[in-house]
Amino acid sequence: MLRADTDKSSAVGTGVLAESPSSGQKIRFRGSRNPGFAREVRRRVTAYLSASGTTRYADGRLWFKAVLYAAIAVAAYGAILSNQFSPWQMLLMANVAGAAVLLLAINVAHDAAHDALTRHRWLNQIIQTVIFTLLGASAYLWRLRHVKSHHIFPNVNGCDMDIDENPFLRLSPNHRRRWYQRFQHLYAPFVFWLVALHTVFYQDFVYLAKKRLANMSDIRHPGHQYVTFIACKMAYLAIVVGIPMMVLDVAWWQVVIGAMVMSISASVLFVMLLIGTHFAEEAQFPHVDADGYLGHDWAEHALLTSVDWSPQSRLASFIAGGANCHVAHHLFPTVSHVHYIAISRIIRQTAIDFGLRYHCTTLPRLVRSHFRFLKRMGTIDRHDALPYG
Repeated sequence: MLRADTDKSSAVGTGVLAESPSSGQKIRFRGSRNPGFAREVRRRVTAYLSASGTTRYADGRLWFKAVLYAAIAVAAYGAILSNQFSPWQMLLMANVAGAAVLLLAINVAHDAAHDALTRHRWLNQIIQTVIFTLLGASAYLWRLRHVKSHHIFPNVNGCDMDIDENPFLRLSPNHRRRWYQRFQHLYAPFVFWLVALHTVFYQDFVYLAKKRLANMSDIRHPGHQYVTFIACKMAYLAIVVGIPMMVLDVAWWQVVIGAMVMSISASVLFVMLLIGTHFAEEAQFPHVDADGYLGHDWAEHALLTSVDWSPQSRLASFIAGGANCHVAHHLFPTVSHVHYIAISRIIRQTAIDFGLRYHCTTLPRLVRSHFRFLKRMGTIDRHDALPYG
C-alpha cells in the first residue's frame, strides 16, 4: 500500500511520534482541522500510480540521470589525472566533477536513502554509501538525521536536526537570538561556503559520538558502522587529495586549494537548491502547546513547513532531483522523485479542495525570500515571530 508518510508517522494525528530530549515532553499531532486531506491526497496519488502503470520506485528517467552525472564526474576526474591541462583548467574540471557528484547525490542517493530507488533495501544502502563517500559525508549518519529526525517533525524546535540551534545562523524563531545575528543575512553566504567542509570534517564526527540528537535519544550505532565511517572518510581523502598529489605535476598545496574550491562550489550549489525549501518567509515553524501537541495533523504540517519552487518544471526536476517539489517529498518520501511533477499537481488541487495553503514560488524568488527570512530572524525575538508558527 502506498504510504504518504514514514513508518514512524503512520498513525497520523493520533500516536506519540517523538520525545523532545531537551524537555522530555512527548510531541504529538492533533487531529486535522481539515479532516480527510491526508486520506484523499493518498488516494489520488495511489490512483495516479495505478493508472500510469508504474510503481513508487525509480524508472528509466532516473537511471538516465544517474549514468549522465556519473559519466560527467568520471570524465572530469579522469581528465584531471591525465596531467594534460593547466592548473586553472584542472580547477575548472574539479568544480565540474564536484557539481556532478553533488547532483548524483541529490538525484540518486537521496531516493536511495528513502528506499525509493529500488525495491531492494540493501542495494539502496550500497548506492547511497558509494555516492556519499564521493562527497566525503557519512551516508549512514545522513540517513539517520534526515529520515528519522527531519522528516518526522520538520521545523519543530528540538525535534528536527536540520534546525538545531547553532552559533552562526538563527534558522528558527523558536531559537534564542544572538546580537551579531542581526548581520547574518550579510555573512550567511560565507557560512554557506563551508557547508561541505563542516559536514565532512566536523559534523559527522560530532554526530557519531553523540548519544542524543534532536528527537532521538540513547543512540547506539552498530559496530560495523564505525568501520564503514573510517573507511569512507579515508577513501574520500584518497580520491580528492591523495591520488592527485601522487599523479599531478603540481605542488601539494595546489591540490589542497583545488579540493577546497571544489568543496565551496558544491556547497553553494547545494544551499541554493535546498535552503529555501524550509527556511523562507513562506514556511512556518510550529511550536507545541502546553500539552505537547502541534495544532494540526502530519499532512498539514508538511504543507505548512515546506515550500515548492517551479514544481512543474522538468528542467528543475532534472537538476534538483525533486527538491523543487518539496511538499510532495515530505508527503510521499518513499516515492521516487521522478513522479513528483504529477504528484505536485495532485497535492496542489487537493489542498485547494480542502481550503489549505500550498506554498509555491520560483527559485530566484525563494532565494530572495530566504535572505529576507535570515534578516528577520536576526532582528526579532520569539514573541515577534509568532506569525511563523
